[in-house]
Amino acid sequence: MKIAMCKKEERESLKGRIAWLVPYPIKGSGGHRTIFSHIRNLVDRGHECHVYIGEDHQLPMEEAALREAVELFFGPCPAKIHSGYHVAERFDLAVATAWWTAEIVAREVMAEHKLYFVQDFEPWFNPMGDFYIQAENSYQQGITPLTIGRWLSHLLHDRYNSKTNFFEFTADNKIYFPVESVTREQAVCFVYQPEKPRRCPLIGRDTLAIVKHHCPEVTIYTYGSKEEPGFYFDHTHLGVLSMEECNLLYNRCAVGLCLSSSNPSRVPFEMMAAGLPAVDFHGDNTIYDMPEHGVLLAERNPSSLAGAIIKILQSPDLRKEMRQYSLSFMQKRHADLEFEQCASSIETLLAGEKAQEETILPLYRAAPFSADLPVPSVPLAAAAASSLSSDLVHPAKVKLFRRLCQNRIGRVLKVLWKGYY
Repeated sequence: MKIAMCKKEERESLKGRIAWLVPYPIKGSGGHRTIFSHIRNLVDRGHECHVYIGEDHQLPMEEAALREAVELFFGPCPAKIHSGYHVAERFDLAVATAWWTAEIVAREVMAEHKLYFVQDFEPWFNPMGDFYIQAENSYQQGITPLTIGRWLSHLLHDRYNSKTNFFEFTADNKIYFPVESVTREQAVCFVYQPEKPRRCPLIGRDTLAIVKHHCPEVTIYTYGSKEEPGFYFDHTHLGVLSMEECNLLYNRCAVGLCLSSSNPSRVPFEMMAAGLPAVDFHGDNTIYDMPEHGVLLAERNPSSLAGAIIKILQSPDLRKEMRQYSLSFMQKRHADLEFEQCASSIETLLAGEKAQEETILPLYRAAPFSADLPVPSVPLAAAAASSLSSDLVHPAKVKLFRRLCQNRIGRVLKVLWKGYY
């Protein structure tokens, strides 16, 4: 034990120069928020961090503008920020954070050690084709993966024989906590992000339609995107919320719905930290990280998801049990645990030591919740209004409609002028 403690102290005394290759910052991006929070923690521990931000030809790339965007969206950044992925200096550690940065880190960056900071299984972000295969190839570049959550570590080890390590999903209990002065409503909040297909906005819509059909008194809140959902049933869209606003929302609602068809979102863990029962898909991607009594995982269809939500809405005792378990579980999952686990893995790598591999087993062992509740038919008037609203919301659809009209007018004029089509 004394020897192990000495090694831990020696690791922590090593201060490295670390290069992070990061995609262009996007407001509201949970992935960026995670990256920059860990960079702050490493700088606080004495490491020197440099952030290289990939080029975006549509947006400003001056270093001052990049820093302004990063700090506006994700808070103070004590690292040096560089424009582009050209890393001229040699570093102790280079970190890839997205699939297109992995090959750059593997082949072009000069570093003693190389790490792949993996937050999702990115091949699934793309249809089968070039980008899918290139994203999959990123796990075969010989870079050591460090994953958020257990499932990703299990997947990369099982599929690619990677020697992986992971840190747990956590929540900052200074931001996400029960607010006793807030009155709970019979309400459901849903993370609506149509720009992220893995968040399954259509399945979420049909799920909430069933809930609203069977429980018309329930209030539906959507949030997470600037884009209005345009659902045909009553709902309130709150847009992109701050973390503090999310916590207040979780304290107002009775159930939270957050769908992820790839790695779990951090959101259900933040909901649990606020004492809000959460519903998500049941699958390999969730059962390794989500606790059995804090969330209710359902089959991957609107009927079962809606049934799970209705079960929680109609059972005060179940809500109380899930709330108490969630608060207890998340007390041990404070953000400090995540920072310590991540930093320890990085410092172990900097020290040239091998990380200890851990056997990863599912935390959620219950069968998926199942229900047979058909999606209600859409009223014709509502469907028409929804279609009109959708066209107004999406400029690309309006542009396409105009082009079609222009083509048709052109054809009519051609017939009138030349006498043939």
